[in-house]
Amino acid sequence: MSRIFVTGAGGFVGAAVADLAAREGHVVTVLVRNAASPRVVALAGRCAVVIADLADNEAVQAAIAEARPDIIIHSAWEGVGGAARAGDIQLDNIRTTVALLDAGIAAGARRFIGIGSQAEYGRHDRRIDESAATEPFLLYGAAKLSACHLTRQRAMEAGIGFAWLRLFSPYGPGDNPNWLIPSVAAQILVGQAPRTSLGTQKWDYLHIVDTARGVLAAALTDSAQGVFNLSSGRAVTVRSIVERIRDLACPGLELRFGDIPFGPNQIMHLEGDCSRLTAATGWSPTIAIEDGLVTVVDALRLAA
Repeated sequence: MSRIFVTGAGGFVGAAVADLAAREGHVVTVLVRNAASPRVVALAGRCAVVIADLADNEAVQAAIAEARPDIIIHSAWEGVGGAARAGDIQLDNIRTTVALLDAGIAAGARRFIGIGSQAEYGRHDRRIDESAATEPFLLYGAAKLSACHLTRQRAMEAGIGFAWLRLFSPYGPGDNPNWLIPSVAAQILVGQAPRTSLGTQKWDYLHIVDTARGVLAAALTDSAQGVFNLSSGRAVTVRSIVERIRDLACPGLELRFGDIPFGPNQIMHLEGDCSRLTAATGWSPTIAIEDGLVTVVDALRLAA
């Protein structure tokens, strides 16, 4: 059993990781800004909840000093969508990430796990492993990459364990409704054909259950050091995803593709090779996208 400190537990990934860690018997403390968030409320009975802004260094230091975590899992990140991905808030994310690690080092933490992003790679249009060039084209990806480099160096100097997980497109029940899969599913469930691109781009989606399992596996494996892709290892076309959702949610609904043009930076093939994480931890994805979409549609039906 480990003492685990999780940031960003009000978010989709952070909440899933904290929930899994608590259910597996670990002592979990979560740092959140909003105690009334439904995800946080759901965790409150199993996790210690600390209300603080990650930008408040003194509050973060005090929370970590009191929790005395063995492991810090850093999932919090401002500006993950929309115009904020290119905004200066990304620079603040770098500072708060390094400050969090410093607080963990001072409190005696033995491992730091950062949740990175596929965006650190930029555009490759192929299956990529961790040796691929990192050429992000948005400040979001550049900030994630910078935070990775800085925390890895700091952890090495302090002699604590470090893993940085480049996450590829998590999805599943409870996802933010404006992302592709839940947005399309919600529209199709009410008989509305969504406006989409041609859907020929191939994307690597990882179910939230597998995402949480992968993060926790990396956290608990002391020998897992460095950068790892956290992905399904399989890319499917967006068109096939939309068609699968249609077949589940509203069979026979006529779909239209091509109403929305591809953007100037559209990546046409994003697929992460996750074999390094599998080799290091024994984790591997278990939920195929075809089956995972069933959980999304079922959850939205129940919520309607």
